[in-house]
Amino acid sequence: MNQSHLDDIGRRIGSAAAEFAPASKPTPRQTADAASVLRDMLQAAAIHGVTFGNFDAVADFPRLALQLVQARDADA
Repeated sequence: MNQSHLDDIGRRIGSAAAEFAPASKPTPRQTADAASVLRDMLQAAAIHGVTFGNFDAVADFPRLALQLVQARDADA
């Protein structure tokens, strides 16, 4: 994964975070954690030839990564 890919992940996570309603807006830590989760998912999926474009064809994974981290924090 190169810097361009990391920048794209950061941009997409930031965009998704901005779409949340004020009451449910992710914290900066959650946003950073979600970017890491998404990066790791993409790296793992790349072994199988899966790209970000494939992820995009199925769901809004940046938003899902944010929701996943928020669910983790709600369970804590």
